[in-house]
Amino acid sequence: MSDSDFTIPISHTHDSSSEVGEERGYKILRSGDLLWKRYYIVRELGSGGFATTYLAVDRQSKPQTKCVVKQLQPRFNSPAVWANAKERLATEANVLQWLGTHDRIPRLLAHFEEDRQFYLVLEFIEGEELELEVQRQVLTEPQVVEFLIEILKILNFVHQQAVIHRDIKPTNLIRRKKDGKFTLIDFGAVKEIGTLAFDSNKQPIETQIIGTPGYMPPEQNSGKPIFSSDLYALGKTAIFALTGRSPIEWEFSESPDSPNWYDNLTISKALIEVIERLTASKIAERYHNANRVLQDLKPMLAVGKTVAGRYYIDEYIGSRGRISTYISRNLGADNPSLYYLKILQPQQTPASSLDFVIERLNRELTELTKLETCSQVPKIIEYLTDRKNLYLIQEYIEGESLARIIKRKKIFSEAEIIDIVISTAKILVSIHQQNIIHGNINPLSIIKRKHDGKLLLVDFGSIQEAISLSSNSHSQVFPGSQSHTDEPHEAKHLSYPASSSNLERAEYLSPEQIFGSKSVASDIYSLGMTAIHLLTGVAPANLPKNPRTGEILWQDFQAASESKNEVIYNAKLAKILNKMVCLDKRKRYHSAAKLIKDLNKIKHSSSFHNLSKYLSIVLVLTGVVWFGLIQWAQRVAILEFYKGDIKLEAKKYREAIEYYDNGLQKLPKTYGIVKNFEQVWLKKARALSQLNSYEQVIDTCSNALRYYQSYRLWNCKALALDSLKQYEEALKSYDRALGLNNDSPWVWNNRGEVYAKMGNPEAAISDFKQAIELDAERSFVPWNNLGKLHYQQQDYQRAIEAYQQALSVKEDYLPALIGLGNAQKNLQQYSEALQAYNKAIEIDDTSYEAWYGKGLVEESLQQYREARKAYQKAFSLKPDWETVIKALQRVERKLGN
Repeated sequence: MSDSDFTIPISHTHDSSSEVGEERGYKILRSGDLLWKRYYIVRELGSGGFATTYLAVDRQSKPQTKCVVKQLQPRFNSPAVWANAKERLATEANVLQWLGTHDRIPRLLAHFEEDRQFYLVLEFIEGEELELEVQRQVLTEPQVVEFLIEILKILNFVHQQAVIHRDIKPTNLIRRKKDGKFTLIDFGAVKEIGTLAFDSNKQPIETQIIGTPGYMPPEQNSGKPIFSSDLYALGKTAIFALTGRSPIEWEFSESPDSPNWYDNLTISKALIEVIERLTASKIAERYHNANRVLQDLKPMLAVGKTVAGRYYIDEYIGSRGRISTYISRNLGADNPSLYYLKILQPQQTPASSLDFVIERLNRELTELTKLETCSQVPKIIEYLTDRKNLYLIQEYIEGESLARIIKRKKIFSEAEIIDIVISTAKILVSIHQQNIIHGNINPLSIIKRKHDGKLLLVDFGSIQEAISLSSNSHSQVFPGSQSHTDEPHEAKHLSYPASSSNLERAEYLSPEQIFGSKSVASDIYSLGMTAIHLLTGVAPANLPKNPRTGEILWQDFQAASESKNEVIYNAKLAKILNKMVCLDKRKRYHSAAKLIKDLNKIKHSSSFHNLSKYLSIVLVLTGVVWFGLIQWAQRVAILEFYKGDIKLEAKKYREAIEYYDNGLQKLPKTYGIVKNFEQVWLKKARALSQLNSYEQVIDTCSNALRYYQSYRLWNCKALALDSLKQYEEALKSYDRALGLNNDSPWVWNNRGEVYAKMGNPEAAISDFKQAIELDAERSFVPWNNLGKLHYQQQDYQRAIEAYQQALSVKEDYLPALIGLGNAQKNLQQYSEALQAYNKAIEIDDTSYEAWYGKGLVEESLQQYREARKAYQKAFSLKPDWETVIKALQRVERKLGN
């Protein structure tokens, strides 16, 4: 059980109190010490920025039980701070006592002050931290789902008490030895006591943020945590549990090719989407409460279970209302096939028993069996019941929903829309002939089958109506009324069936269907709304409406949009779509066959115009052979490039260069091809840079620039010239790069570094500020460079401000932390400087500069033993550093050795 706290400075205030009094020293406890005449110290468990934690035994309990003593340790605080801390301790202790009533939160046994020291005594949880468990073996998807549900239930209780934990992380989650359940420890509220200082008016302020880098969302990093901040940290903890890698390792990379955390994991899309939503940087895109996450996670507990002894559940896809959908296998078959398995959970009431729902569902399924001869409607295999849930087994359709396709394509062309509406209407003809209304047409319920590209209709509204019958009086006439307003969860390789989403709301339903009456015209209305969504790329709910009639003004929206690849909509197609979605049912299409007939007229009338396209194809075919030869050469070259990438990743730079050269020799040198393979030239240059072969880097970039002018290639050349100290030539290359693209923040930053080396600080500052303005979200490097420049000019206050700006963008940026500590040290802000150095060491304990800086601060505070430890660590990391050797000798003399 450890207390590995982290802090991030948000202000650097001095205690300006004029009170005169003795500062309270920090007492180090040792094994055998007795506190409050009852708590016998056994050993230290851990120490952090706020407290030291000890294992103790309560001598007055029967039998004598183990407990945890947490000794608060504010540093560099005046008596005023300690007086305020005492008052806060009593308040926070009351909160912890109440939280401890939960079985999975350690109970607060006592809090007291003794010998001018503050102590908390907590229940000892015997077990293992999640971090240690994951270091041995990462968790599987079912284990992570169970873990998340456990912690979310605890957080739900905590948040109901109006408490934010603020430091959810693997070391604060302990799996209890006695029952294997997780316990949540180390609430951030008490840590505030260790962060107190006073402003000029003697008002208490917090000078540090509670939390751990990598696990804190942006709002908490700015000192404004909310309840969903805990959910963000839990999501980051889940990523650690699945990958074994700290969130810091997954932080934003400058390379666009950086992998996502889930790329090499075999987990469901549904779980990925839950975790992605938990860890959304924007508060509006994140889950707002633990209960909502629990709703999305609980259906995942069914994965790995078997229904009726033969349908094994492989993967969870998503939920809609009280229906959860999975991919399953029939274990009883000789060659197990895949099926969709829907778990239907009716809400039973005295007025609507399970038997009643089964009877209604049976009638609906019997009706749908009439469609078994329709190849574009998935077949219902069977349904089962265990007197609690209903299970519907359906034919497996591997494909992609139009909802997923539109996310990728943004909009469909008019020709595509005509084909989609005709194909779907043909299915509706077959359905309507059996007196069946689909009742739920939207982009999620139209699937493009993978193996033949044909469209299928899925998710009939009658099933949802039957299962929702008992839970909502309107659900019979409004499929999806039980759905949530969250984005859909879709499988990685298919889109059917999908979970609840905005797509199931009234925006796709006709007015008469919403109010309880559906017909053929209702399905045509929904199909028309779907077509408009695909054509404009905007869901119907977001389209403008006529305030007088309520009709959607989708054509006006298109006229004002940026998408003008075609003439503003074909008037004939627009007329048909407007007729399909007419609010007045009497003026709408009442036959899918009539709709198909009208659309075919448009399609055939445009056939003549398509002849010109075919003539163009004939001309293109004359170049096929030549193009084929080039393609073959490119395929061979790409294989060489792939081998080069593997060697570059393995840091075998010479072998990588050889493969890149082999591939480049096989490529024709033309503008287009050099442009397509620009990254290969840059990767070769990167490998040469690692070998310090800067002259060859310049030759490589210059060779590519003969065929294709690219700001990246000019930037690459300039970096090599900079490394060779050919600053004037480097500036010329940076100017060429900016001439091609003056929106690249990295080129501005790199040119600013050259100006700084040439002794032109005004030009350097201007370039750094331009880089910051172009990309504020990744501006930690130019902010750090500004800090270095001000530091060199001995303008330490401005240097501090620049370093703090860099850290507000990337809190774990080591150069900025060390620079901040150096500047604060020179202004004799020793407390703040020590915080900066400690934070740097937490991030990278091999940073000899941070250890040396810490030693200088400790020496300035006349804490010579601490200074010696820091200098010795710096010396062990860099034994040939004359400066640290002299520092060690100096502090040894002061210690009298």
